[in-house]
Amino acid sequence: MNNLLEGNSINPDPMREYEVSLRRKQIHQGVVHAIENHAPFGNNMQCAIVKLNNGLKGLIHEDQFDTVKYRSLVGFIDHKIDYMVLDVVKQGLDPNLEVFNKETGIVLLSRVQALEELQEEFWETADVDHICPATVTGFEDERLYVMIKGVSCVLPIQDYEYDWTVSGKNLIPLGSQLTVKIKHIDREKKQVRVTRKELLEDPWERVRENFKVGDFHRATITSVVENVGIFVKLAPGVESIAWFPNRVPSHGQLVGKTVSVMIKNIKAEDRRMRTKIVHFPHEIL
Repeated sequence: MNNLLEGNSINPDPMREYEVSLRRKQIHQGVVHAIENHAPFGNNMQCAIVKLNNGLKGLIHEDQFDTVKYRSLVGFIDHKIDYMVLDVVKQGLDPNLEVFNKETGIVLLSRVQALEELQEEFWETADVDHICPATVTGFEDERLYVMIKGVSCVLPIQDYEYDWTVSGKNLIPLGSQLTVKIKHIDREKKQVRVTRKELLEDPWERVRENFKVGDFHRATITSVVENVGIFVKLAPGVESIAWFPNRVPSHGQLVGKTVSVMIKNIKAEDRRMRTKIVHFPHEIL
């Protein structure tokens, strides 16, 4: 029985799968498991580690991780990335470099190489209104940065959701997966703008189902504009201006407080609603 099993070993060469992958120029996806220090070219550097099939270890040295120089790759731990088996000729490296080390079970990989392939495909096929999966790669106050097939795209904060969002910073963890729609492509400048909001249901389309004139609802104060009024949020993406009641606490105490309002008027087609604050929290009266 043992001889039969040995003679019909399912995978006598654990490296073969990745040797074939190199020839076929296949793109894989995997999760960065760890960051270690190695010297694949004689110089010690950070390397991203990806678990491969058959108990093998994929190693992406920092020069093959991105064309951008990072102070550290630690932030990529647990992030899903695209990679290919390192093609030393294509990357202009020493052709004698050992990509497959059968003694240690290490396979050299390249994320840069995979991104180049994906970017070429993106610019050939992508178009306005295409819906695509995207990965969050960065953020600022006014925008998020997402990656689609290796191409960095801008997601303006106002296009993230219908709710009013103050800032894109720490809005969603890096590496999060989103579904977005392409709104603008400038192939000459290599610029892409996307939206997430247009793929979501517009809350104003159901506002007459959820709110009726004369009804009372819970709301949260979002801002106070002098000589205009108090703005309240009744649901994500649905805000209203509320008339001042007879007794108004100081402005600094209001934002973020929960109040009771009465619906006075609804103009769904204009995305407008009038409400009246009928009760403030007792602690600020």
